[in-house]
Amino acid sequence: MSLVRSLFRRLRLRHLLFLLLLASGTVPIAIAGFVLVDSNRELLKTQEKSFLTRSAASLSRELNESLVTLRRQLLQLGHGLLSFPGPESIGERLRERWVGDYLESFLRANSSLVELQLLDREGAGPRFGPADLAGAHEMVLDALFAEAVGTGRPAYRFTALPRGGEPAVALSVPIRDSDGDLELIVQAVARLRLIDVVVEREAEEEVGTFLVDHRGALLWSAGASPEIREQIVGSDLVRDFVRKPLNLTAEYAVEVGGRRQQMVGQVSPVEETGWGIVVHKPASATFRAARQMALTAVVAFGVLVFIALLVAAIAARWVGRPIQRLTETTHEIANGSFGRRLPEERMTLELAELAADFNRMSGHVEEYVGRLQEAATANERLFISSIRAFAAAIDAKDPYTRGHSERVATLSRAIARHLGQSEEFQQRLWIGALLHDVGKIGIEDRVLKKGGVLTAEEYEEMKRHPAVGADILAPIEPLRDMLPAVRWHHENWNGRGYPDGLRGEEVPLMARIVAVADCFDAITTNRPYQKAYEPPYAVATITKLAGTRFDAKVVTAFLRAYEAGEIAGAHEREEPVPLPAAATH
Repeated sequence: MSLVRSLFRRLRLRHLLFLLLLASGTVPIAIAGFVLVDSNRELLKTQEKSFLTRSAASLSRELNESLVTLRRQLLQLGHGLLSFPGPESIGERLRERWVGDYLESFLRANSSLVELQLLDREGAGPRFGPADLAGAHEMVLDALFAEAVGTGRPAYRFTALPRGGEPAVALSVPIRDSDGDLELIVQAVARLRLIDVVVEREAEEEVGTFLVDHRGALLWSAGASPEIREQIVGSDLVRDFVRKPLNLTAEYAVEVGGRRQQMVGQVSPVEETGWGIVVHKPASATFRAARQMALTAVVAFGVLVFIALLVAAIAARWVGRPIQRLTETTHEIANGSFGRRLPEERMTLELAELAADFNRMSGHVEEYVGRLQEAATANERLFISSIRAFAAAIDAKDPYTRGHSERVATLSRAIARHLGQSEEFQQRLWIGALLHDVGKIGIEDRVLKKGGVLTAEEYEEMKRHPAVGADILAPIEPLRDMLPAVRWHHENWNGRGYPDGLRGEEVPLMARIVAVADCFDAITTNRPYQKAYEPPYAVATITKLAGTRFDAKVVTAFLRAYEAGEIAGAHEREEPVPLPAAATH
């Protein structure tokens, strides 16, 4: 008993308050969380299975509908050819020129189709498709032809395109005349673009998706490892589907990296082909959802929280108000109000000493922060001035480009502003645009200052300047974020730029913006190989290049900035010339 009293006397007020709040807050929450997770575990598992069921059924339905649509298109094509006036012999009809023209247009109109064949009962007939795919699916199509002729029904095979292994389906559709006699076989190879949608839609849900045939063999999987694919094929879920192709749900275990993981799976049949869509998810995801629900359900236990608040209120009557003032003042100082102080006369006991020390500390902090802010401002000004001087020195190497970097930086910032970019991005872009031609410091003067069109060799030398500039700035840590504007401002949206041949979104946004600004300034300033044009001509030129050389979104923002009067041509211009000139180098 005496030991307990001794420990109690040695407790500080903050210790006692901490223990009371901890006990009154954590115990009810722990009890509530345990009860909630325990009572809802099975409910969440049921809901997860329902989600998998809906997901698998939806995917199989979408795949089935796409295959049915493809089959109907081929049926309509075949019946249309039979009903159109022409020679009685199918072989002669297939050799008519209008048939070839019509089928080629049909193939172009159906983007999912890769290859198309029309065969008579002897297997003779024309093929339409890319020349590099000729014979790639010959064995598959021959087998489908035999099956379609033998059964009189459409036949399907899952396959993959030679280029990139893109998933596809090959099918043969028998066409009968009005008497029911087999006259024609329409064969096609089509992309299964639905599978790409499956991968994108399921990737964020920890869901694995697989396609199996009616024998249980794996046709395709969404990036699963070989060990997972092997275990899926041998699972009870797939074996049950082979015996009875219906919507089925099962739990099974798989080995992942030497660890056993319990899975919840669902299979749904694709009626057109007899294939099955298998969707599975780790069972642990259900329990993770239960833990998340337990955290969010604390609010529902108002009675337990009310008890915790009562206990906290008892402690707050003793030291609550001083602590609150201390907290508020601390927050204000943390938010930058370094002149705030604690009212020492209102503090008692240890809090009075704490307030005095705190006020002295905040005074020192205020003084030091003021010095740091002054130093940071001075450093920033020095940094920007140095960059400007560096850019001006580079521009000065060529009298035709004097002031070019400053103008490109200003234009780039205006474009970024109309793209809705943040102030931070605009500042980084401005610096990057200011330094975009820094690599010209490594280009020989005979090339840089040449007063005419560059030779092929000189042009290749000039094309080095983006990579040279990036190499110069790469070791400078504060300029790392600006490297895209330096290295890639001569990349094109269509991939025909330099130095790396980037295409589309591969080109960083910063570089795409600088490319437009650079082009505008080049057209509206005098160069050795051209005279300056008026801004409207430059705007029209850039607009024509949208979608090929430039990003259309960036060009749209450029046009908005121009219409707002934020973009104008350079002042150093002679009379504009009427004919187009060369683009920027």
